Amino acid sequence: MEIDKILEEIENLVASSNRVPFLDKVMIDDVELFRLMDVLRSELPRQIQEAGDIVNRRDEIISAAQMEAERLVDGAKREAEQTIERANAYAQKAVDENEIVVRAKEQEKAIMDQTMAAAQQMKDETEQYATQLRTSADDYANQIFDHVLETVGSALQAVQEAKGQLNNQQ
Repeated sequence: MEIDKILEEIENLVASSNRVPFLDKVMIDDVELFRLMDVLRSELPRQIQEAGDIVNRRDEIISAAQMEAERLVDGAKREAEQTIERANAYAQKAVDENEIVVRAKEQEKAIMDQTMAAAQQMKDETEQYATQLRTSADDYANQIFDHVLETVGSALQAVQEAKGQLNNQQ
């Protein structure tokens, strides 16, 4: 049973209870109130466990995103190394003629710059994606915690009010 429904039942119990004439008090069926409080006590740990599960899932998502980022960076490095190897092989063939060597070195530098820029861009995009995932997971976990805190606060307030009314009847 959800906490909100339990609290609604407690409110209904108070609202439907008989009033004591001239005292502005109500007589509550204590057995029913204790039953609802027991259900509430058993429900709270489940809600807290669900929030913990959400935090664990967030950590798994972040870990997976970091592993994916590392995989992409490693792939970019391998591609850069292969491109460098191809550029070096091309440059080595052109050593015989000075003009060819100069062009090869210029091309090698351009390829290196492009490869490094591409690798940096892939790394930056991957880190940005991991940060977005982490932020989204944190936001979702905070929403769940806020809901649990609000629900627990409402439940505690309702129980305190019921206790106060019960004590005022005495």
